[in-house]
Amino acid sequence: MDKKELAFSVARVAEEAGRMICAERHPQVFVKEGHANFVTSMDIACQSFLLEKLSPLLPGAQVMAEEQDNPQLLPGYCWIIDPIDGTTNYMHDYRHSSISIALVKDGEGVLGVVHNPYLQESFVGVRGIGAFLNGKPIRVSDRGIADALVIFGSAPYHRGLLELTARVIRRLLLDCRDIRRTGSAALDLCYIACGRTDGFFEATLCPWDFAAAAIVLQEAGGQVRPLDGAPFRFDRSSGMVGGNPVAFPALWDGIQKEYQEWKREKKLIK
Repeated sequence: MDKKELAFSVARVAEEAGRMICAERHPQVFVKEGHANFVTSMDIACQSFLLEKLSPLLPGAQVMAEEQDNPQLLPGYCWIIDPIDGTTNYMHDYRHSSISIALVKDGEGVLGVVHNPYLQESFVGVRGIGAFLNGKPIRVSDRGIADALVIFGSAPYHRGLLELTARVIRRLLLDCRDIRRTGSAALDLCYIACGRTDGFFEATLCPWDFAAAAIVLQEAGGQVRPLDGAPFRFDRSSGMVGGNPVAFPALWDGIQKEYQEWKREKKLIK
């Protein structure tokens, strides 16, 4: 099958997994390393289901997934999976979580799927073809920074980044229309892709948090860049800045000023 057909096959798998998630209202909860970092029995069950269903679609592909030990990303195809992005939301029945599935080949994004089972919304991005919401093409907004609604993540597992996050939030409140915090980075980036919001910041994310949504956003005409300015990679954790192409330059410059000043104060740079 071609990559667009494959992407929508993946979306159907994610939708099926979404029904599993919504059916379980009281999952068992386990504590992971880091502040307020949890995994539920449904994260584990959903990941197992996704691996079972995705394997026949692309036999022999590697897997990088949140709830397993991950080897170094090797050449060839690799699925990058977050079975529940927004686990804390899920634990609280906050009803804003997503299933995130990316496919990369030799380090380049091929397709991304992010499914919100509560709203029955499937975001799909296919490299070189476009981005879609429930099968209909989507595009980023053309709002500038002064009119922008910007979403941020608080990197709750990394308390050492709290000061940086607070500085950036203050900057955003001065520069943009308003800010939001939702608890699912994958959905945050997809909301930029469909024009609901205009920018995004989080001080650090794992590849499974951003991989699929970054592909969706780029295919919808948006931009996403690691906070440290290094080339975009799917095999390392990094801070992320995303936005529509009108708001992004000012968003990036403002965040970089705070980031560089924070690094100087922490004596991370001279």
